[in-house]
Formats: sequence, C-alpha cells, structure tokens
Amino acid sequence: MVTVPPIAPGVLKLISEKTDFYQRVAHVLWNQLNKETREHHITCVELFYRLHCLAPSANICEDIICHALLDHDKGTRLEALFRFSVIWHLTREIQGSRVTSHNRSFDRSLFVVLDSLNCSDGAIGAAAQGWLIRALSLNDVARILEPVLLLLLHPKTQRTSIHCIKQKNSAEDLNHWFSKKSASFKESLGASELHESNSEENIPLSQFTTVDREAIWAEVEIDPEASQIKNGWSENESSHCTEPPQDTGGDHDNSEHTQSADTSTGHNDSENTSSFSPSLDPQEMSNEENYRATTNCRENMKNVSSSNTFPLHDSKSSTMLNLVRADSERTQASESLSSDEEVDLELQAITTSRLLKQQKEKQEMIEALFKHILLYFQPYDSKRVLYAFSVLEAVLKTNPKEFIEAVASTSMDTSSTAHLNLIYNLLARHQETLVGQSFYGKLQTRSPTTCPHSLLIELLTYLCLSFLRSYYPCYLKVTHKDVLGNRDVQVKSVEVLIRMMVQLATMAKSAENKNIEFIHNLLGRCKIQEFVLLSLSASMYTSQKRYELMTLDKINSVIEESLFEESLINFGQDQIWSEHPLQIELLKLLQILIVLEHHLGQTHEEQENQPDLSKEWQRALNFQQAISAMQYVHPHPITSQGLFVSAVVRGLQPEYGCGMHPSWVGLVTHSLPYFGKSLGWTVAPFIIQICKNLDELVKQYENETVKMSVSVTSKRENITPDYPLTLLEGLTTIGHFCLLDHPNQTKKVSPISDPTNLRNARNAILEELPRIVNTMSLLWSVIKKEDSQKRPADFLGATKGSSSVYFKATKTIKNKILDFLNPLTPQLGVQLISAVAAVWNSKKAHKNQSKIKILPVASASQLILVDLVCALNTLNTDTILQLVKEVVKKPSQIKGEEVTVKIIFNLHVFFGRLPVSALQENFQSLLGVLKESVQMNLAPPGYFLLLSTLNDFVTRTPNLENKKDQKDLQEVTQKILEAVGNVAGSSLEQTSWLSRNLEVKAQPQISLAESSAEDDLYVPSSMVSASAPSIYSVQALSLLAEVLASLLDMVYRSDEKEKAVPLISRLMYYVFPYLRNHSAYNAPSFRAGARLLSSLKMKLWSIIDHFLTHEKTMFKDFMNMQSSSLKMFPSFEQKAMLLKRQAFAVFSGEIDQYHLYLPLIQGKSIFLKCALFT
Repeated sequence: MVTVPPIAPGVLKLISEKTDFYQRVAHVLWNQLNKETREHHITCVELFYRLHCLAPSANICEDIICHALLDHDKGTRLEALFRFSVIWHLTREIQGSRVTSHNRSFDRSLFVVLDSLNCSDGAIGAAAQGWLIRALSLNDVARILEPVLLLLLHPKTQRTSIHCIKQKNSAEDLNHWFSKKSASFKESLGASELHESNSEENIPLSQFTTVDREAIWAEVEIDPEASQIKNGWSENESSHCTEPPQDTGGDHDNSEHTQSADTSTGHNDSENTSSFSPSLDPQEMSNEENYRATTNCRENMKNVSSSNTFPLHDSKSSTMLNLVRADSERTQASESLSSDEEVDLELQAITTSRLLKQQKEKQEMIEALFKHILLYFQPYDSKRVLYAFSVLEAVLKTNPKEFIEAVASTSMDTSSTAHLNLIYNLLARHQETLVGQSFYGKLQTRSPTTCPHSLLIELLTYLCLSFLRSYYPCYLKVTHKDVLGNRDVQVKSVEVLIRMMVQLATMAKSAENKNIEFIHNLLGRCKIQEFVLLSLSASMYTSQKRYELMTLDKINSVIEESLFEESLINFGQDQIWSEHPLQIELLKLLQILIVLEHHLGQTHEEQENQPDLSKEWQRALNFQQAISAMQYVHPHPITSQGLFVSAVVRGLQPEYGCGMHPSWVGLVTHSLPYFGKSLGWTVAPFIIQICKNLDELVKQYENETVKMSVSVTSKRENITPDYPLTLLEGLTTIGHFCLLDHPNQTKKVSPISDPTNLRNARNAILEELPRIVNTMSLLWSVIKKEDSQKRPADFLGATKGSSSVYFKATKTIKNKILDFLNPLTPQLGVQLISAVAAVWNSKKAHKNQSKIKILPVASASQLILVDLVCALNTLNTDTILQLVKEVVKKPSQIKGEEVTVKIIFNLHVFFGRLPVSALQENFQSLLGVLKESVQMNLAPPGYFLLLSTLNDFVTRTPNLENKKDQKDLQEVTQKILEAVGNVAGSSLEQTSWLSRNLEVKAQPQISLAESSAEDDLYVPSSMVSASAPSIYSVQALSLLAEVLASLLDMVYRSDEKEKAVPLISRLMYYVFPYLRNHSAYNAPSFRAGARLLSSLKMKLWSIIDHFLTHEKTMFKDFMNMQSSSLKMFPSFEQKAMLLKRQAFAVFSGEIDQYHLYLPLIQGKSIFLKCALFT
C-alpha cells in the first residue's frame, strides 16, 4: 500500500517558486486578526502558525508581521502590535509542546516588538511594554529569551579555558591540537566570512535575526573532527594549519631547541613586540597586514610554548646545567680555582638565583592574572551577539523589576518547558568544551532535567561573564574587525550585567531574607566578583604593556620575554586607551557590586571563618607587587580584596591612561561608605596619586616648551580640559569624608558608622596633608599667573594667556580649591597650619639681597602660600593667630619635621601683608603668639624672626593708650631681647669658674658675608650644638644694632626710659667682652658690637651713665680700653676720636660722680694727649 500525497512534490515546488500562494494565504490570515473578527482568531492563528512551519522559508510569514510592525503609519503599527499579541498568546500551548514539525517561531517579529520598547513614540513603547509585562506575568520569559539564548549559545561561540590549553604536555601536542582544531573549522570560517560580508547589503529587515533551529541541531550532531579523519585529512596535508609542519629531525634537534630556548624566545619576542607599534593606526591595517601580525603572534606563541610549557622547571634545570657545565670546564682548565674565580662563580650563582626568583614570581602573577581567560576556537558573528545583548538591555531598561523576578523564578527544567531543549543541549556542549571535550557529536548521557545553571538568571549571568572572559587566541586567523567586534561584545555583556546587578541591589535593599539568601548564592555560584576583578586587572595589565611599548626606547631598552599566557591571547594591536571602554563599564559594575555586597551583609558563619588579611597586607603594602594580591580570597568583600585595592592604588597612574581617571575617581568617591577596614589603605595612596597628577599638570604649564615625563601619554591621548576639576572634586569628596566629622549622620548611612576605620583613614590622610597643601599652592600659583596674564577681552571676547587648556577656567579652579580647604579649618585648623609650615620649608627662599644677611626674604612660592591662607574665608586674622599659638604651644611633628620656626617665618610674612587696622585689632592675639613662642626652645633664627616681627608691629602701629597693653608689650619685648642677647653672648665664656667676667672664645667666627640666613632658618633647634654657636652670635649682635635703639624708643615712652636701663645693662654685659677683644678671629663680633653702641646715639646719655655707674669695674675697664686701643688707631683722627669718647663718658655723669677716679682720668687724659701730639 502506497500513500500518495495530495499534492505532488513537483507541483509543490512549482507553487513555491513560481507563485505567491504562501504570501497571499499569509496576508489573508493576518488580516483576519483584527478586532472585528475575534471569533476567527483561534482558527486563523493555528492556520497561520501551520503555514509558518510548512512554508519553504521562515521569512514568508515573518515579513508580513515585520512590515506591519515597522510601518510608517502609527495606527498600522499599533494594530500590528495588537495582532502580534494575539498570535503570541494563542500559540503559547502549541509552542510549549513543540515537536520536530513545529520547530519554527516568530523570532524576527519578537525582536521587532522588543526593539519597540525603546521607541521614541510613547504610544508604541507603552503598547510594547504592556505586552511584555503581560507575557512575563504568564511565565513566558522562556519563550522570550529562547531566540536570544540561541544567539548567545551559537556553536561558533564555543570556547575553552586557558588552563586546558596549558595542560598539553609538550609543544608538539599543543601544535598538533591547534592544527586539528583549525582544520576542522575550515568550512565554518568561510561561511562566517561570507555571511558577514553580505549582511550589510541586505534589506533593513535583515537586522532582526532569524534563528534556524534545524540547522543548529544538524550542525552539533556531526563531529567535524571525526569527518576530517574519515575524509583523509592529516596534519601535514592541511592547508589551513595555523602552525607550519614540524621538523621531525629527531631528538637531537628538539634538545638543541630546548637548550637555546632563552635566546630564541627573546628574539621572537622582540619581533612580536615591534609589530605592536603605537604609531600604526589599527583602523588602516589591511587584511594582509592583520594576517602577517597574526602569523607573527602565532610564531611567537609557538616558540614560547615550546620553551615555557613548564617554564619554571625548564628554566631552572637549564640554568643548573649551564652552571654545572661551567664548573666542569673550569675544573678541567685548572685543578684549583683562584679566589677571583670563586667570587665570580658566587656572583653568577646569586644573580642566577635572583633572576629565577623574579621569573618565578612573574610567572605566578601572570598565571593568576589570566587564569580566568577563555579562548574561542573560531571567529563568530559578533553582530548577532551584540544584538542579543541589546535586546536584553532594552528589556532590563524598561521593565527591570518584572524581568528579573521572572528569570529568577524560572528554572531550566526541560521536562516542563520544551523551548529549552536546544538551549540545554547547547549549554551542555559549551560546558564540555570548557574542560577540553569536543563540542560536536553525541552528547554524553546525563539527566535531561538537570542543568549546571538551574535558573534563567544564572544562565544569563554565566553567559555575560563568559563573553567578558573570552578572547581570540593568537594561533587563530582573525581580522582586526573581529578583534574589535569581540571587544564590543565584552563591553555590552558588562552593560547587561550592570542592569541586572542594579535590580538585584534593589531587591537586596528590601531586606527580605529570601531575596538576600538567593542573591548571595547566585553571586557565589557564578563567581561574579572574582571574574570581574580578574578581568579588570588583566585589562589594566594590557594597558600597561601598551604604555611600555609606547614609551620604549628601542635602542637602549631590552624587551622583556613574553610568557605563555601573554603570547597565547590576542589582545589586539591598539593604543593604550583601547581598553578604556571595557574598564569604564567594569568600574561601574564594581560600584554596583560593592553596594550589593553591603546590602547582602555577611552571614554569621562567614564572619567566623573569615581569615585576617591585615597582617598579610601589612607585610605587603605595595599590593601591585605582591603575588597574593592577584588572588581572590573568599569570602572577603570586594573592598577587602588585594585585587581591588591594588587596582585602585594604580588606577590613576599615567601608564593606564588619563581617560580612565574620571571613572576611577567616581568609583572611589561613590564607594567610600563601603570600604570598611581598607578605607585608609586605599584612599591615602589614591590621594597621593591625585596630587602627583595635578603637580604634573602644573609642571607642564610652567614648562610648556619642555617635554615632560608624562608628555608621552598626554600627546597621544586626548585629555579633557576639565581634568584638573575632576581630580579636585575627587580630592574634596574623599578628604571631607575621611577628615570631617559627620554629626548629621543617620542610620541610613550605616557603613561609615565604624569610628575605627574613619580614624585610621583620617590619620593616613593627615600624614599626607603637607603634600596636599603643596599641590594646592602650586595650583594657586598657576591661577595667580593666569589672572595676571589675562588682558581685557577684545571685540571677539578672547583673552590672552598661556596655551594650556587645563587652567583657563581659573575662577572655577579657585573655587574648587577653596571648597576643599575652607571646611577643613574649623575642625583641622591646627593640622592645616602645621602642614603649611611643613610646606614652607620646601619653598626655598631666594638669596637674601639685604646688606646684612640676618633674616631671609620670602620667595615667590612662599608668598603664594601666604596668599592661599589669606584667601580662606574661614580663617580671619584672629583665628590664624590662635592656630599659630596652638601650633607653637604643641608643635606637631609632620613626618619628622619641626614646624615652629617655619610657622614663625610664615607669620612674619603674613603680618607684613596686614593693614594697620588689622594689627591694632589683633594686638592681644599677636602678643600671645610672641609670648608663647619666646618660651619655646627655638633655634636662634626663630628668636630673630620674633624680634623682627615685634619691631615691624611696633613701627607700624601708633603708641598704645592702654597702660596694660603697654606693660604687656614691654614685658614681651624684654623677653625677646633677652633671648636674642643670650644668642649674642653664645660665643663668650667665663674667665674662671667663679668669676662673672666673660671673654670671647678663641675660635673662628662666621661673618655676615659668609652666612646664609635662609639655610640657618631651617636648622632644627636640636641640631644647634653648644660647641659651635658663633654662627649665630654675630647675626644676633647685628640684628640688635639694627633694631634695638628704635625699638626701645617706641616701646618705652619718654617718661619710661629709666625702665629700659636694666635691659640695656644685661645686653651690654654680652657686648663689651667683644669690644675688649682685639684678636683677628673676633673681628666680626667687634664690628657688630661697635655698630650696636653707635646706634644707641646721644639721647641715651642717661642710660649709658646709669650703666657705667652701676657696673663697678665698667668705668675703669673703659678707661683702660681707651689707652690700649692706641696701637690699633695710628692716625691722628682716630686718636682724637678716643679722646672724644673719654670726654663723652665723663660728661655723661653727674657732678663729682667720678671724683674717686680723678687720678685715673687725669693720667689717661695726659697719656692720650701725649700720644695725640707725638
């Protein structure tokens, strides 16, 4: 019995090729789905779906739906959305029990509807969203995701882990395996390239992909490797083998190649690295150039794989063999080794051991860094994958809550959902490929209801992470377009993950235990945090290598040997910023994951089993050099991972690209409340790097014609003009968070409630406060310079200044600096003033140009620092004086530097800028500072500054009317002058043990012409030795000679001159010993003392009389000194001057005051007269 079909095959073929029968029937059935014929909808949908499955092409029915959904008429599109929803809901049961004859679905139409979610027309977008929400509520998420998952699980996206490749025991096995895989994918590679070339020329409807399920089933059931062997393919006959045929010359050649592995590898690495020339524009590379570069990369990989399959053992054994061979040769040459040869051998052994250790550490670091990498077997259609991710992104953007709830509650149970049969099959094949098994052929038997990813949300997360971790291998022939496409896929996969994690964070924030436990398990099973951190670190490492190639001096530098992983992975040949799009998205994802981890918290069991990382971190604070930093440690949060901390610390360095800096700043500032114990360890080096980058910008500004060290990056990378503003904003946010108290902190912001973490971060940043202040002063100097260079705007509104684009907005930068510093002064005023004093030392003053080098002159940079302090509106004059008083009272040590003398110098310059009215208003505050300062154990220059400050204040202000103020001023003046007088007498010593008489020490003295005021200023008081004080005694005498007479005249009124007599007596007690000593070594002090006496002038007769009267031996010593000075003054005029001095001393006294000394006076007078006329 023979069954005859109702229509002969030939007739059926004629109908499909020569007529439009299918199109006409499809149009009739589609038109019956309007609102007027609802009674026919069920029948029409069944017939329409049968026609769709039986039609010769899946596009026949789909074209009708898609044309209606994309019609220019809004009403037609809304009607089409209604009809599609009818088809969708009425085919739910049919497609749920899909059999082989019903294996088509309306994929293209579904994609059009999903794309309508983001339609600019609100009505169409609302209609599409209404359908989506209803479909999700009816458990249709598997139907919606099936075509998307089929695109993401396409056989051409199969990949293997880098660990499986490294398990190949020898280079021969590795090359054989590569060649076999490449040959088996020959036909699929050609088809892929043909499809890609034709896809751009198709009609617009082709952008919506149709998934051919029959073709996928047929493809995966056939093993191309088995068919290759059956058809006679061999490794040597394959024309598409990625490696050239191996020379089977025997074991001798192989051993020779192994012994010379180091040399050959270095040579090939040099060739490979030179192909990554930064000057070569990757967009302009031809296919031939891409192929040549890929071939070089494969050749390099071959050599590295042959020498570094087990690099640690091979290199070690090879080096040991070399050492043994060298020893035996030397032993044959001579029976005993000389001592020099023994030393050479020991040095060689030490050097070799050190190199082996460095190589081992680098190998371990690279292995840990790239252990997560997956490698494709063949090029895939990145456009289809990108479109699949864009569909997921559209759904997550419009309806995230409904979608995440649906995928989180829908399992991969194939027994109840027929849509997932092919999905499950492809997923199982991908899993087998990861462990080194074949993707094709018969699938290993396993339970049809079990799946490694039980929920759809797990599957989506796994697929996103898989595409993020996947790269093309160097042995695979791919174009530059393929590499760029894969990079776009990585970025898009992270964008989808971001939207998923944002919604999960919202769910976790609701504090439902069920949600928290579910999300916690999801993160653990998928290893999201670990893979994201490893991907970020690997991408940063790639950027660093490209930066090294950009800055490489090819003449003087030796290119490092590439390790196995580096030479196996094709990272592309782009510039340093080619990795930035991926890194930017990874940082966004990390920010969400950090918040999500905080909402999840930690279980009690995890807190008990959590290992302590603090000791390990203290042993290796330089995270990027610690091998353990490349490991993800469970179950610590992201902020406590060495991978994360090392990335943050290195993120702002120039070798990773300035284009990434805004993203890094955003990540750190938004994650501050969640850093926990690592807050201080992380933000302190981050702030230091911010200051370094700002300092480099200032250097570029100051030396626009000089090439700076960072100019390589700035020349090749476009840096936005608001770059310094970004860094300043980040510095402000971090600094205020860690340094300022938060009294208005609510329970809602619980992460920053731990005072210990904040205190540690505060202390870490306060240690770097001088560095921060120095950077602010540099920026302030640029602002002042820019403002001074600006001219009035011309008729075009342009102003003339420097060519730097970073400092044009001077007003904005100025406000940012003040916004950072002003809030610090109320709580941290003392620390801020101490930091200013510490920075003052680094701003070296110019050489003093005054005639007497006693006080230094402030440099331009020091004046800028004072101007910055004066610009702070939270610091008025009285506040500054009070802060200075606190600093002087309790001098803080900032990194071992004494700040007291520097802050006094700063205060001296600061008061020189104040008006007279401000000085009068803050009289008591100034006296308080001077009184506290003079009591400190200052270095002598500190007392000089105090005296100069006091003199300036007294000179510029009128006489005080308040007697109490006048008395306080006299008291402070007396103490400062006594302190300076003690310094002046530091070169004197007692004539005997019990005697009060002083004499000059017999030692050299430093004249003013030989001393440097600015260098002496910064000598700590603890370093001033009592055995060599003469470096200050001459300066003290000179300073007294300059200011003493006028100061006493202003401080002591006309009726109070007698009060100054005791003070002058004490000062003269230290002066006259210098005047009595006429030795050559005392010449500097003698001249200074003489100037001091002459400065007192005639109006101080009464003072001198009082001095000579109360000093019992002083008048007698004076008369004897006159006669003994004759030898020093041979000229007539000089001898006459001695007689005048004697007469001045006698006539300054009262009547009969010196009658007891009359014989002495007569004798000396006769002696002087005789000497005068001889």
